[in-house]
Amino acid sequence: MTLFETDATVFKNEHALTEEWVPDELPARGDEVETIANAFNSTTRTIDADAETMPPSSILVSGKAGQGKTAAARYVLNQLEHTFEKLGSDLHTFEISLKDINTDYQAVGKILTELEEETMRPPKGYSLSELNNRMFERLNEVGGVVVFFFDEIDNLGGNDDLLYQLSRGRDNGFFDAYVSVVGVSNDIQFSDRLSAKARDSFHSKEVHFDPYDADELRSILNQRIDVAFKDGAVVEAVPPKAAAITAKDTGSARQAIRLLYESGDIACANGDDVVTMEHFERAQEELEDVDVGSKITDLTLHDQMCLLSLALLETADNTPARTKKVYSVYRAIAIDVGYEELTQRTIRKKLINLDTYNLTEVHKQRGGIKGGDHYVAELGPSAGSVLDGFADVGEYEHIASNPQEFLSSV
Repeated sequence: MTLFETDATVFKNEHALTEEWVPDELPARGDEVETIANAFNSTTRTIDADAETMPPSSILVSGKAGQGKTAAARYVLNQLEHTFEKLGSDLHTFEISLKDINTDYQAVGKILTELEEETMRPPKGYSLSELNNRMFERLNEVGGVVVFFFDEIDNLGGNDDLLYQLSRGRDNGFFDAYVSVVGVSNDIQFSDRLSAKARDSFHSKEVHFDPYDADELRSILNQRIDVAFKDGAVVEAVPPKAAAITAKDTGSARQAIRLLYESGDIACANGDDVVTMEHFERAQEELEDVDVGSKITDLTLHDQMCLLSLALLETADNTPARTKKVYSVYRAIAIDVGYEELTQRTIRKKLINLDTYNLTEVHKQRGGIKGGDHYVAELGPSAGSVLDGFADVGEYEHIASNPQEFLSSV
């Protein structure tokens, strides 16, 4: 008896169920794709007309996790590469994840690992000015049109001078390349925190991705089924059920696809030729145990700290908690892990946003004769499940494993 499966009884292309797979068409995101593409239309028009090249615009793409933002950006850049090939012009695209990056210095270092073949790790021991100059020199060497696709751009927080330097570097004489920044953010308030010059450098171009509804999720699942599964390998009842459940929860295509993939995996493990509702229900039960952890990893850094703050307060029976109380714990966490804290007003917005993930419950309370109206927040899931999820996130592990000890220092 072998430990490993070699017979894919229901699958024909499992890769189509992964985050890396980019479909030929993006269901339900036509308008958003067109908006992203518009940032490059003036450039492609002038190249085609053999006129002086118009620089591409930069654009911010925002929305909750699992809404197709990264897939849409990749789709547009793939199409842009094909267009430039036909035009016989130079295009250089660099996809860079800013996960765990929170300073300009770290971000420039990571950019250099993409621009310099000999640089395998972000450089250390240099000044930011020296790293910037190296980046500008490499951009001059690369030339043509350069697109930086920054995933999780919101991790830069208020450190947004890099965005200004890249978007306006040619105008300021730092390099000759035409540079565009496509920034993807799970933080829908990120653009509000940009400095005036950084916001202006993006020419006010921004596109927001709303959560998918059940019909949209069903069309996405049916598309994946056609590519990933053998003909007739999924019963008709599975896609609409998965879509309806996910739409009520987060509206995340990632979550719906993960549920579909797990259902198929269970069918394969059983040696079954068809994914049934029984497989689906088992998948749903198994994924519920890891769902909170998955949602945590999908959150922005500051959303994570807000949620952890609320979980710590709940372990001490201090919820529902007012924003001011949550903010005091949030600040302590930010200082502990070395991140620049946001304002209390921004944290209140983030607590409300976490409500849409079904991770918090936020209510507005009237102050009566004692004062004005205020917001109070509490966890949606149990504090234990949230802390278990954070125990797998390295930088918060010591806090999640000793909540009372950490709270005593706040």
